[in-house]
Amino acid sequence: MKSKISTFFLVCFSTILLYSFSDCGILVDHEDVCANDLKNYDDCFTILLVADPACGQGTGTCLPAYVQLAKTICGSRMKTKGCRAHRD
Repeated sequence: MKSKISTFFLVCFSTILLYSFSDCGILVDHEDVCANDLKNYDDCFTILLVADPACGQGTGTCLPAYVQLAKTICGSRMKTKGCRAHRD
């Protein structure tokens, strides 16, 4: 009986440990997990910069505060929080 409980505990612990490592990108490349979020972020960021006349027209007067605002807006739209570190 004690052996079955130990085996069950070991299997549960291993499963939880394996899942936590895969979620952190140790076993699975985080870029693969975040691919859709990163693509949406890049599209959002590009659209916001092009939409601003100072940034999109190539005049070189794009303010750093506007770039940070665009990063914040697009970052908040990402579904997986761990993916934000790739673009912040």
